[in-house]
Amino acid sequence: MNILWIKDNNVGHEKQVKVLLDELEKNQDINIDERSVKGFFPFFKYLDRVTENYYDVLIGAGHKTYSFLLDIKKYQKPETKTIAILTPSFSKQNFDIICAPSHDKDKHTNLNNVITFEGSLAKVSLIQPDKNIVMIAVGGKNKHYSFDNNHILSQINYFLSIHPNKKCYIFNSRRTPVLMNNQLKLLAVKDNNINFCDVSNTSVSFENILHKSSSKLITRDSVNMIFESLSCKGNTYLIDMKHKKTKNKIVNLVNELISNKKIGYIDCEAIIEGISKMKLCKQNTYNDVFAEVEKVSYQLNKLL
Repeated sequence: MNILWIKDNNVGHEKQVKVLLDELEKNQDINIDERSVKGFFPFFKYLDRVTENYYDVLIGAGHKTYSFLLDIKKYQKPETKTIAILTPSFSKQNFDIICAPSHDKDKHTNLNNVITFEGSLAKVSLIQPDKNIVMIAVGGKNKHYSFDNNHILSQINYFLSIHPNKKCYIFNSRRTPVLMNNQLKLLAVKDNNINFCDVSNTSVSFENILHKSSSKLITRDSVNMIFESLSCKGNTYLIDMKHKKTKNKIVNLVNELISNKKIGYIDCEAIIEGISKMKLCKQNTYNDVFAEVEKVSYQLNKLL
């Protein structure tokens, strides 16, 4: 099976396509041809030339890729399938298959070409974690939650205090504010057990540490990061963050995970005004590891 993967240079989008293709490859003999969208979005964008009448599947995630999926199909075999990962904002009925998160259900009502999954697609790992390793993953400014440096840092210090003498890896992101990065670096300077892993330095694998960690503390602003953690073993806890809007699909998704005890969190209970105490609330220990990518791959294999 010849697959053309159109990439938009968004790490979060490309990770989801990559894990899905890896899963499909377990049951299909596939050859992947990759092309990245170039130029300036939305008007001056282009791809390097692609072969006509060659591909069996055209796949991509993100708004930069969707128009290319539909345009390229015009020059392919009649049986060529277009697969949009996440939810296109236009011509949804023209895609052969859309693989979309269930929290976007309002965007794909009355469509019969949609395979839904919870949260995001992430690699599944059943590796037993190392009880001596924990990790912290910090996002940054976003449209869903307020990013309060001091409030987040106080919870990180609390998490570290209840995991003394354990090796802790702290990962930042491209969105993490400079002030927070400096504060995280300082933690690593003060404690030899803490390793600050800057996003620009790839010497330490985020995925490798994630799968090894027995306990993981994560900010609420990244759905990808949350579901990557839930797709492997070990306890996952969310940092307390104030939502910006009550009616928000990401906030609703996170609240649902918490209420169903699918994920743990730090509870910052107010004692009196201006003073609070922190408590670690665990997820249900009998929860299965999330395997959304395996479910989507199974459905795709039946259709392909």
